[in-house]
Amino acid sequence: MKKLFLLLMMVAAIAVGASAQTVSVRGVVVTADDEPVVGATVKAKGTSIGTQTDIDGNFRLTVPADVKRLTVSYVGMFPVEVAVKPEVRIVMENDEQMLDEVVVTGYGSTRKAAFTGAASVVDGDVVDRKSDANFVKSLEGTVTGFQYNNSTSAPGQWGSVYVRGMGSLSSSSQPLYVIDGVPVNSDYDDLYDSNNYFDPMAAYNPADIESVTVLKDAAATAIYGSRAANGVVVITTKKGGQARLSVTFETRQGFSSMANNNMKFANSEQMMNLISGGVVASGDFDNVQEAREYLTDTYFGWDGKTSTDWVKAITRKPYYQDYNLAFNGTVGQTNYYVSLGYNSTDGLIVGSSNTRYSGRVNLDSKYKFLTVGLN
Repeated sequence: MKKLFLLLMMVAAIAVGASAQTVSVRGVVVTADDEPVVGATVKAKGTSIGTQTDIDGNFRLTVPADVKRLTVSYVGMFPVEVAVKPEVRIVMENDEQMLDEVVVTGYGSTRKAAFTGAASVVDGDVVDRKSDANFVKSLEGTVTGFQYNNSTSAPGQWGSVYVRGMGSLSSSSQPLYVIDGVPVNSDYDDLYDSNNYFDPMAAYNPADIESVTVLKDAAATAIYGSRAANGVVVITTKKGGQARLSVTFETRQGFSSMANNNMKFANSEQMMNLISGGVVASGDFDNVQEAREYLTDTYFGWDGKTSTDWVKAITRKPYYQDYNLAFNGTVGQTNYYVSLGYNSTDGLIVGSSNTRYSGRVNLDSKYKFLTVGLN
């Protein structure tokens, strides 16, 4: 009996020593919105001991007593390091820079690496940095094969867009524009009281754009049908998501100028001599002097002395100004993005200009399994 008692005491001492060398930790890993993080990796710092969270974000882990910290990691979120305690609650926040680049297609989105079609993704910051009144202009030089042709250079003026080259000589070359999943009109509005064709895309504020995906191949036609024959420009606007209220105000101001204005033009005297020689060559007059007298006094009414630089007379150094105010945040289970914008852009030609007043409200609210959105 004495030997048996001594043996039991030794076993108990070994068990107590073993339990003193380990610590049991139980905890839960959630997002800033209090949603469970499924499959997060929880490890004892400095060791290979670890586990993963279950469908509810819970985990259990037994670590050596000399381990004082736990590390938690998950793809697309900032890693977290916490002290070892019997019970812990760990909150992880999204790391937007670590997220995979996403291609937005017809009925959803997918990682760019997993997308098999021909697509180009442009970040909203790239679009917003350009100073043109129409954000479509900023895609030229950014998206391979994308061409934007505006014959007048007037701000807000409609231009022809070619995503995959010219597909027809007579039909429209305009791609299909889809904003937040809704196809929108991209044909110009004919302003009958002026000599302008306004581009509806110039009405959208580039500061509200999160990303632009240009779909180029037959995969776009399979999603959107014949309207996508000239390609698709899918635009995603910004959504709320900040845990706290974030207020952003930005302004841009600047000037533009004519490029390559280094040509030498004929003055009025030289121009009149050229025209006079032309009408004599056509047989309308017998000599240059007779033609010159007719054109000067009767046809043009020119005094024979005045010379005007008409390029200088009708052009200017245009000024533009852009102001944007945005509110972004989360209240409970509702994310909101509200913005106001004002843009005024003068054209290179005197009398041409474009003024835009813009506003946007994007709301997303979750209730259990239901998500409701308003754009």
